[in-house]
Amino acid sequence: MAPTGERRVWRVYKEGVESAQATLPAEAPLAIEVDGRQVAVLMRTPGAEKELALGYCLSEGWVRSLSDVLWVHHCGSGQDAELLAGQDEGPLGPGNRVRIALAPRAQACLPAAEATRWVFSGCGGVDAAALGAALQVSRRELRIAPETLWGLVATMAQVQAAYRASGGIHAAGLFDAAGRALAVCEDVGRHNAADKAIGTALLQGKLTQAAILAATGRASSDIVAKAARAGIPIVASFSSSTSLGIELAEVAGVTLIGYLRRNRFTLYTHPERIVTGN
Repeated sequence: MAPTGERRVWRVYKEGVESAQATLPAEAPLAIEVDGRQVAVLMRTPGAEKELALGYCLSEGWVRSLSDVLWVHHCGSGQDAELLAGQDEGPLGPGNRVRIALAPRAQACLPAAEATRWVFSGCGGVDAAALGAALQVSRRELRIAPETLWGLVATMAQVQAAYRASGGIHAAGLFDAAGRALAVCEDVGRHNAADKAIGTALLQGKLTQAAILAATGRASSDIVAKAARAGIPIVASFSSSTSLGIELAEVAGVTLIGYLRRNRFTLYTHPERIVTGN
């Protein structure tokens, strides 16, 4: 798999709408098996799979040095074609799996729990078609003007007190169909900021009014899934999305927007919710 991919998108400006070809960061799962047990699934950009698996195991404290590792193998890399022939080529197929064998002295450092740890990009086999079908957002009748989305940029900036004081902090906000803020929260983690905003709206009884989740961080598959689970039909990111985020949004019925600015944005999926003059 390549680290980037191409997709046809719509660029929405005050002057009008144009179709364009966009380069997107790829996102795909990588399962890590240690001594025959799947211990983690990372959402990552393809490439350097063995290095990622080893680095993750080291940073988690499961290995102390390379001498703790007997061997590491990226399945599907070409050396095991006969062994893997006929196996499932789904989200966690051979190309998305690394197997590691530890020396006996290191095995005691492995986590005792049997459950696989899921680590999303930035923070399963994630089958976007299956997950998206389970997270269907039904509010197809919703219509939003581009001006409403452009106005969110200024609204978010006004309430980002922690960002103005320190920088290096994310914000996420829930807005109704008219662009009125329901909850805007900050956190060093983009996932946490989104969860805080959703939780605030839930506690205040406003979640059913939420039409837009706007976020300063990248809108990868996990952020799209959070919005879909909360019934929010539009996700607008100040940054990019990822290939899997777009795929999930398409299937789940979420309108996904990237590079939101005060006078433009990129529209990835379900353009029917955005009312333009074109």
